[in-house]
Amino acid sequence: MTSHALPYLAVARAQGPDAGAFLQAQLSADLESLQDGDATFACYCSPRGQVYGLLLVCREAGGFVLVGAAELLPSILERLRRFVLRARVQFEPAADLAVSGAPAERVAATGVFHTVPGPSYRVAAQHESESQDGNGWKARELQHGVAWLSAQTSERFIPQMLGFDPIGAVSFSKGCYPGQEIVARARYLGTVKRKPLRLLVAAAPVIAPGAVIRVQAGEAWLDGVAIDSAPLGTGRQRMVFAVAAVPAGTVRALEFEERSYRCATM
Repeated sequence: MTSHALPYLAVARAQGPDAGAFLQAQLSADLESLQDGDATFACYCSPRGQVYGLLLVCREAGGFVLVGAAELLPSILERLRRFVLRARVQFEPAADLAVSGAPAERVAATGVFHTVPGPSYRVAAQHESESQDGNGWKARELQHGVAWLSAQTSERFIPQMLGFDPIGAVSFSKGCYPGQEIVARARYLGTVKRKPLRLLVAAAPVIAPGAVIRVQAGEAWLDGVAIDSAPLGTGRQRMVFAVAAVPAGTVRALEFEERSYRCATM
């Protein structure tokens, strides 16, 4: 079964005796229970709880593999290095590795990391990666709530606004990490005013990450921000992942660049 090449993702390695403890103190997911071959999504947050970027953290013998958006991963590594101090951990890009989406039939294959719930990913040498277009896979990711942030959407939203807690990227029982207090307060005080929307939009154009949109819920129009989008099937429909004020009614239309498009929530 063919994998789906995902050129919008890049890979890095975190190695050293203190790699696990360091990442545990920096990322929002609980990594302590990960065994070799396990993976989990995690957020790297600012001190204000805003997400710099989403990571897929994969445990391997001798360290960790970090998968993230190709345009953000270098800056995330640079931020992490600032806090290493005396910790025995090294972060290096893994240019020899590529990421592809792994169909369900391949979840037991070498180098495949499975997320629950969510899609599976294969991290392998560049020459082993498949070349099939990954647009269909991105739509599958968005359906599962996996939205890789970009430079236009980084450090703008706390994890709950992006729906990253249901995909396992946030632990509310682990110890401290940057922004942990704000993320926890938003959960327990119910102060999250914006939530993620997964919209199936008819005949929509490409909507770039960070684009300003509006959604119609009942009779009200609510402001929102597009996080990512991908075509479905023949491209006559588009999956749009956005953040907007919590709608009081059923979302039935999306407005972008002064044009309105019929849509439905997924």
